[in-house]
Amino acid sequence: MLNHTVVMRECECLHEPIEGYAGIANLLLIVVLLPLISFVGVVLNFFNIFIFCEQKNTAAKYLTALSCSDVGVCMAGIFVICSDSFRAHSFVIDQVFVFLLPKIIPLGLFFQMLSVYITVLAAFDCFYSVYCGTKCEPKRSTWAPRVLALVVISVAGYNIVQFGDLQAIECLHPDNYTLFELCPTEMRVSETYVILYKGYLYALSMAFLPFVLLTFLTVSIIVMLRKKNDSMDKVEKQGCEDDGGNNPVVLLLVVLLFLCCNLTSLLVNVFEMLKIKLSFEVEAVLIDIGNFLVVINATANFFVYMGSSEEFRVAFYERIRKLWRPKSTRLPLLHDHRIRLFNRNPVASSI
Repeated sequence: MLNHTVVMRECECLHEPIEGYAGIANLLLIVVLLPLISFVGVVLNFFNIFIFCEQKNTAAKYLTALSCSDVGVCMAGIFVICSDSFRAHSFVIDQVFVFLLPKIIPLGLFFQMLSVYITVLAAFDCFYSVYCGTKCEPKRSTWAPRVLALVVISVAGYNIVQFGDLQAIECLHPDNYTLFELCPTEMRVSETYVILYKGYLYALSMAFLPFVLLTFLTVSIIVMLRKKNDSMDKVEKQGCEDDGGNNPVVLLLVVLLFLCCNLTSLLVNVFEMLKIKLSFEVEAVLIDIGNFLVVINATANFFVYMGSSEEFRVAFYERIRKLWRPKSTRLPLLHDHRIRLFNRNPVASSI
């Protein structure tokens, strides 16, 4: 009888903790702070969604879609970015997420790219509204759902290939025990795939193209607003400022916040494209800062809306009052209501 001995492959993709100042930065920014900010971001973005869904203008449609996408970005901050770093500190977390990450990393990248291009759409809409004025509102309202659907489908199609990037493989640890590790697939290590898809195409679609478009649109919007403000009287300016979510300034601030928070990620892509060599620790810190700022961006839009839109502030405070209104205040009204009904029915009273 022949004995077949199965030789277990040795682990080659072990996820070890980062040492030095890069490890401290990763622990503070990604493991400790990021989950807290992500949780706050999820809550605040749900407020954004509820408030903008009640508004009927076109800009609110884009901001509702952006808030939905930002919920996904904040969730990815917890279940992708934080969990991937925390794997190095917990064997149990590592063995759980080694199976989950190949599925949820593409979802996180999908929401990140979706937020980028919804921001670009919102900037285009803002540019068009400033250029044409209120007469273009019906056309903008008609096209908003269509272009949003097109962007969702396009972004999903672009990112679906990344479900084949990673895989969980059983291996033998150097300390002589078996475990599962997260390794790239053959497609992920293919030179063509890395250079074309992960290199040039990703840098073009996620860095250069959005930044060029948003910078051009932002400068154009600022120039047009200045010219318009010079030609408007005081009453017209006041009406424009009170236009709530449809105010171009709100969308302009959202775009500016996006540009500031994604600047670090753009620099990392530029360094990679120009083949500028950075030390491992510097590159690790820059990547962590870039990921941290992406989640900050998805969270901080709420404060932009609060600071620049009177309509949003009023709607938010009204929702807070409804949530925190004591239930006991409703009981006397119900009791009084029953008394009035009882006194109106002499037949029931006599019984």
